[in-house]
Formats: sequence, structure tokens, C-alpha cells
Amino acid sequence: MHPLALAELPTGPDAEGPPLDFFLSYPYLLVWTDQVDVWQFSDSSDLTHVATLEDHWHVKKPWGPAPIIDHARGLLILPEPIRVGPPRLRIFTLHGGELVRDIELSFGELADVDIHYRQADGHILVLLIERAVPPHGKTNIVELNVLEPNTRFLSLVTLPPHLHEREKHRDLPPLVLQPIFFGKNGDIIATSTTRWLGKVDLLFWQAEPGQDDRQLTKTLELLPALEDCKAMLPVRHLALEDSTLVLCTHEDAGPAITEQTSVRALDTSSFTVKWTAQLIPGKVKTLHHIPSLDVLVLCAEQDVTNHDEDRESLQYRTAVVVLDARTGDQRAIHAVDSDVQGSWIVDCFVSSDLHNPVVGLAWQNGDVLTVDLNKFIADGFEREGEGERARTLPLFPTDIIAASMGRKEIVAVAGVKKHPVISEGGREEDIPDWEEEEGKVMFAKW
Repeated sequence: MHPLALAELPTGPDAEGPPLDFFLSYPYLLVWTDQVDVWQFSDSSDLTHVATLEDHWHVKKPWGPAPIIDHARGLLILPEPIRVGPPRLRIFTLHGGELVRDIELSFGELADVDIHYRQADGHILVLLIERAVPPHGKTNIVELNVLEPNTRFLSLVTLPPHLHEREKHRDLPPLVLQPIFFGKNGDIIATSTTRWLGKVDLLFWQAEPGQDDRQLTKTLELLPALEDCKAMLPVRHLALEDSTLVLCTHEDAGPAITEQTSVRALDTSSFTVKWTAQLIPGKVKTLHHIPSLDVLVLCAEQDVTNHDEDRESLQYRTAVVVLDARTGDQRAIHAVDSDVQGSWIVDCFVSSDLHNPVVGLAWQNGDVLTVDLNKFIADGFEREGEGERARTLPLFPTDIIAASMGRKEIVAVAGVKKHPVISEGGREEDIPDWEEEEGKVMFAKW
């Protein structure tokens, strides 16, 4: 366990009201109050205010796609879903906060999935949902160049005709079509499934040199390893390099205790499975690649509640798993239990330190745990005495709802109620009339 020093984030210049949310992409930290402030961590974990975003009255805190930071160009791309009118992408300078481009996406709604950004040329993939297209709506993957002054759609791909029927059963838009890979040459890979289909199809659109249009050239069907699987859904994906894509799929046969996650590495050139890892109990929540050790670190959560007992709360087991990135071999798996720890895990993360990566866990009650990744692989979590309870540090003084890790710091937001996301089929009037509580964005460093 690292010794941690706790600090409260300073108030940004001219900021009024409590912090509402944050986003960390080391070394930059965005904080939402009534404005948006950009802070920067130094190598010594000191924090410096570098900008307040212009036009902040129109900048909302993110509830859908995460912000994108182009570190090389010093740009911040902020997706802004709008319920009335088309969504937008606002592009700011990180040092100065000037709004340099305001891109209207012209139709549809932004789906709640990651936006793929190709930093080499500023091209992005966004997933847009058209609900007005009869009879069941339409899901579109759109490519555009956010660096062009007059941004235009470069290409658009949709479900192939033989899968159009899936739009009727999408439940949540990303299930029928979700981009998971954007190659350096412009190739696109997407998943396609429905809530109860019980399999996942991979679709490959190959980029043609000098042409905007792409052709669907390959498909690959992934079947569940779990017997009697009722739902197989993509949950996490990560490109290790331009030739390898890691995909996690959640498989569910009914009772929560049977759920598991399959992890596969795909060759993006041959469109074949390179390796399949040992099944992981529960649902994978986070996926990280650590190049210095050439390993994958995953965090999976499993509901292990005994529903025959009279209980006031659910019981969750959270496992941290380390896989060899080249072979998929399991290097380590160690778990903690919510009943034993006395709280639920908010998040599991890995530091961005290239040479001495650290695994961290944060619990809702403010406890944290940090351990060097090499030590975790060798020994797992440090336990208290002979018991199962992992040794933690009661760090944050109030309940936390979100946490993240930089190179040598943990950032958390506490004491704030976030507004819920409206899922497909939901209505504006269904949102509870919540008031934001006095909250704090705090950080700890070692």
C-alpha cells in the first residue's frame, strides 16, 4: 500500500457553486462547476490551472460519450448530446480554453458509446441513432475529420441488409451496431447483436484507397462458451496495435452467479481469433493494456448474492485479472467481496505510469487500495491477518461516486448526485427532480 496524501481541488478562477463532475486523461483533469476548468498534473503530482473553457454556459457535463484529448495537438473534443436538435462536437484548446470549432452532426442522436479518434489525421467515428426512420429507427457509424474548418461526413456505414431486422430488437442502440476498431488505413470493425440473440457478429468494412465508400468484406460469428447462454453482449474492447483487437463479451444464462466473460484477441488483417483466454467469472467492467509488461489488466464484477437469505443489500465479488497480452494466458486473478469489505467498489483502475504501473480500487465508503502491478501478479492483495478482507486505506472522508487514476494520483468526486441517463424509450419527464448536493472533487497522491 502506498502512503497517500489527500488534497481538495482548488476552486477554478471565477467558478461558482460546487464541483459536479470530472474527467481525467493524464496529465489533464477537467472539472465541471458552473464552468469547465482544465487542470494539469506535473511529474510531482502538483496541480496547475491551465484554462477555463469558453462558452461555458453551453457546455454540459458529459453523460454519454467521454471527452477526447488530443495530447499532440493540445485539443479537447467535447461531445455534447442535445435532446432538441442535432448533437454537436465542440473543440477547444487545452491551454487557453478557446472554442476553435463547433461541429453540428446534422442528424440523429449520439449513442452512449466511446468515440474512436485517430490522432494521426484527426478522423473520428461516432455512432448516431435516427429514431424517426421507419419503422424502427436506424443506427449509423459516421466518419468525419474534426480538424477541417468545414467538417463534412467522410463516410457512413450501417447494418447490412440481411441484418436490418435487428433494428426491431435493439433494446439499446449500440447492441445492433457498435464500432470497436478504427484502423490506421481506415478499416472499420463493428459488433452486432440483440439483447437475447445469444451470439455476437463481427462486421468488417475495408477502406479502399482514394475512396470514401467502404465495402463490407468480412463477417465473423462469435458463439458463447456458456451452456444455455441467453444473452451474449460486447462489454469492453481495446486495440493493442493496428493488427490486434481484444474483445470482451458478457455471457448470461439466467441466474447472476452463472454469468461470465469471454476474452478474445482478434487478428484485424485475417479477421480470425488469435487466442481465447480462460473464462472470467462475472462481467468485465474495465480493460487496460500495460505495454511495459505486455499484459492486460481486467476488473470483473459478479453478483454472488444468496437470494434465499433475508438480505438488505446485494453481495458482489470483484476480481482483478491479469492476462498475457500475446497468448491470453492468465497470469493472476484475485478477488475482494463486498460483504467482507463492508462496501461496494466504485471503480478499478491502473495508473498511467509506464515503468511502475499500479493497480487501484476505490470503494463507495471512501476506502482505497493501491498495489504495484508486479507485486499484485506475484502475491495478490495484501490481506488483514488470516482473513479474506483486503487491507485498505480509509482515505476519502465521504462517500464517493466516481474515481480515476493518473500516474501517481487518485481523483474522486464525492457527495454529488448525478442525473441519470435517459435510455432509449425513456422520456424527459421521467427524470427525477434531483437537486445537486454540495460536492467535492478531491485527489490523493503518492
